[in-house]
Order: sequence, then C-alpha cells, then structure tokens
Amino acid sequence: MSSASISGAAQMDEHQEPLRIMLLGKCGAGKSSSGNTLLNKQVFTADMTLARVTPYCEKEEGLVEDTPIAVIDTPGFFETDSNKKEIVREILKCVKLLEPGPHVFVFVVKLGRMTQEDQATMSLIEAKFGPRVWDYTIVLFTHGDCLGGKSINDAITKSDDNLRNFIRKCSGGFHVFNNKNPEDQTQVTTFMEKIQTLIALNGGAHYETALYPKEEQEIREKQDSILAEKNEEITRKEENLKEHYKDEELKVEIRKLWRREEELSRRTAENQMSKRLNFTRLLRVLLVLMLVALLIGWALQAPVPVLLPITLIWILMAVKVFPSTKGKIQQHLKRQ
Repeated sequence: MSSASISGAAQMDEHQEPLRIMLLGKCGAGKSSSGNTLLNKQVFTADMTLARVTPYCEKEEGLVEDTPIAVIDTPGFFETDSNKKEIVREILKCVKLLEPGPHVFVFVVKLGRMTQEDQATMSLIEAKFGPRVWDYTIVLFTHGDCLGGKSINDAITKSDDNLRNFIRKCSGGFHVFNNKNPEDQTQVTTFMEKIQTLIALNGGAHYETALYPKEEQEIREKQDSILAEKNEEITRKEENLKEHYKDEELKVEIRKLWRREEELSRRTAENQMSKRLNFTRLLRVLLVLMLVALLIGWALQAPVPVLLPITLIWILMAVKVFPSTKGKIQQHLKRQ
C-alpha cells in the first residue's frame, strides 16, 4: 500500500475506533520487533545490544489493511538493571495510553520452553491486572524462523505441559511471527484475524477498570480524579508548549508532559492509598486490643456502665473498619 493510499485510508477511518493492543512479556522476548512487524514500519527500538531497549511505554498507530490499530510497547518484566516495582507501575500507568482500555493483551514469548521468568511474568500480570486478563490475551511466539520447516502447531504439540496449559488459559490462542521477515504481511493478516475473533468472543468489549483487582481499581479511580482536578493547569501547560514548539517537537513535548502528570498523579494516588491502608491496619490492631480488653472486663465482671459504652464504641469502629460487617448485622437483625 502506497503512502498516499495509507493517508487516504487513515482519513477515511478517522471515525473508526482503533483496535487497542498492548504487548506484554519479559525483557528480550521480542515485543518491540513484533510491534514493528505488526505496524509494518520501524517505530519501536529493537536492539538487543542495548541494556534497556524500552524503558518507557510507547504508543504507535497504523493500519493493517483498512483496520486502524494502536499498539503499546511496554518495558520488559525482570529487566536485570531495573526495579520490578517501577516497571509494573510504568506498565499499569501506560494503560491510560489505550483508554478506555486495551481490546487485546499480546503475551510475547520466545519459541521454545517456558522459562521460570516467563512463568513469573505470567503470575505478576495476573496479580496486577486480575484473573480475567487471560480472557483478553493471545500468545505471540517470536523467532518463527527457528521452526525449520515445521508448523507452529507441531512445535506446540511437542512442547512442555506448562506451555500448553498456559495457551489453553488464554482465550485468544496463539500465533507466531518471524520478525526477521517483516515483509511477509500474511503473518500479520492472520494474526489480526485471530485478534478480531478474540474481540468478538468478548462481545467487542475492552478490558475495563472493573476487571482489575480492587486495589488497582481504587488507585486508577483516584488517579483519574487527580487528573480531572488538574485539567485546567495541564491545559495551560499545553498552551505554553504550543508557544515554544511546533509540529513533531510539540507532539513529543506534550507526550512528555502527560507522562510526567500521569506519573505524578499515580504516585499521589498510591501514596494516599498506602496511608489509608496503614491507618486501617492500625485501627484493626486497636480493635483487637479493645476486644481482648472487653472480654477480660466481662469475664472479671467489671461494672456494666464502664463496659457498655466501650462495647458500643467497639461496634461502631468495627462497622467502619469492616464495611461488610454492617450488612451482616442488618441481615441478622432482620432474621430476628
């Protein structure tokens, strides 16, 4: 497809929502190369001689035939010189680049046996994104050139149980890329057909906030609230950038601005959540100590006028600290 036809197709599809695809996997799995093959252009840095190829999440857009897509390349889990917590934060943060949420997660893994790092990456993804993440995931094998004439199905059949079980877990099945031959776009067309099938299985829905673990949901909601409060301030900063930069430089600077604002808002949300959790833990410890004191008091037949107010205070605190307790108490009273 010529550049003119690509431009025309892009204009024609401006109204069409792009398929939002997020690449996940450990360092060196071939995420960046796969993103380049998928978009049929060199937009993500893929150089195994570099210590850290993708330190930040990067978003690029393009067309596969007439279908607009948005692809997020992410830092590799378990980078040897990186803090795992920081990488997880960066990946969770960059989901905002695919708002309102990714249609598909692509778990990129080298062809062959699953390593301990691969399995640890899977566990970490599930812990941070929630167990439903696999309903929206397709496995993409790289190094398809190593098949040596065999089919990918034969390779999977002869693989270890861990790999086969993981593939069964992912609703999108699997595919293979030969990133040494990106000109072969038939591998991309077939991959997109599998992605379209997976999206159809999920009713066309994207991975939404409600599917994340409760803690992550609360952080994201708080982060959105913080960004909404700072909307006017961020808009002023954007206007200031427009006075100093133009065209591509302006896009880069605005992207940097939003990256800083999203990082700051997420850290603020996490800190607020952490303080709240610590306060809740402290209250729970106090409740346990109060309960022990009350039980001892009742056992020693301490004066009721002393014990009764303390008991009522304990109940009120318990309802506040354990919200589910309130519903159980109400159900119990109704039965009586």
